[in-house]
Amino acid sequence: MKISVYITSYNQKAFLQEAIESVLAQTLQPFEIIIVDDCSSDGSQELIKEYFNKYPFIKYFFHEKNQGVSQVRITALSNVTGDFVTYLDGDDLYLPNKLEIESQLMKNNDCNIVFTNNMYVDPDDVNDVKWIWATDKIKLSSNLFAQTISRDFPRRSLFRMELINYEFLKNIGFHDLNLKIYEDYDLRIRLAKKAKISCSIEPTTKIRISKNGLSRTNREEHIKSYKYIYSKYETDVNNLNESLRNEVKLKMERNLNSLYKQKNEFSNKTLKERIKNKLQILIDKI
Repeated sequence: MKISVYITSYNQKAFLQEAIESVLAQTLQPFEIIIVDDCSSDGSQELIKEYFNKYPFIKYFFHEKNQGVSQVRITALSNVTGDFVTYLDGDDLYLPNKLEIESQLMKNNDCNIVFTNNMYVDPDDVNDVKWIWATDKIKLSSNLFAQTISRDFPRRSLFRMELINYEFLKNIGFHDLNLKIYEDYDLRIRLAKKAKISCSIEPTTKIRISKNGLSRTNREEHIKSYKYIYSKYETDVNNLNESLRNEVKLKMERNLNSLYKQKNEFSNKTLKERIKNKLQILIDKI
């Protein structure tokens, strides 16, 4: 089984070496590692070149200007030469048996996508596990499209770093360049419409929890992107049977309302901080 692993990179040098090493440490070695850097300015490209010079199965592509995560993924996927592909973002990690477990899942089941469990860890200490994505057996619906578009998975978040049959992925198409975020959500919706999926609750990845969280602009981008995705697949949702259609619409509305709530909470917090800062300035002048 020839597995290609692509790694995304953008100003993550502090974590990138650890990410690359976690792929090199796999009990089942990848056929190739593809690293795509989106015009980093922190020395990431020099580090990538060092690995390229050391390992003949590593290849890299550098964007001359920042193009965003969707184009990074497209660049990587367009240069895959393996039969199966998975990915790793430059600040996350694989456990040593990730590829071995997923390759066995792929071999033992009649499917074209497999995924495993994720651990969410402290950004400064990857041994400090804050939570695990799925704590019980992951239930896959008979209608994977409905389950995926409504995000009916643990913690209302989707599976990540899945292993995919590359020919199947090419036939579905790569990421949507209209999306600055949720590009993976959109792709998984399209995959779910035709995929046969198998999964394991075994954790095989560590995902660093972002320190910075989302800015107000990013929150607005989340809402914009979510609405775009809903509009894109509205016909597919309407074609579901009445019971399932109503269930999906209810869950999608709940997810959108949650985004609005987060945006409003952020706005209120920002306003309070501004008022507090202005009051402190007045007090200091007295």
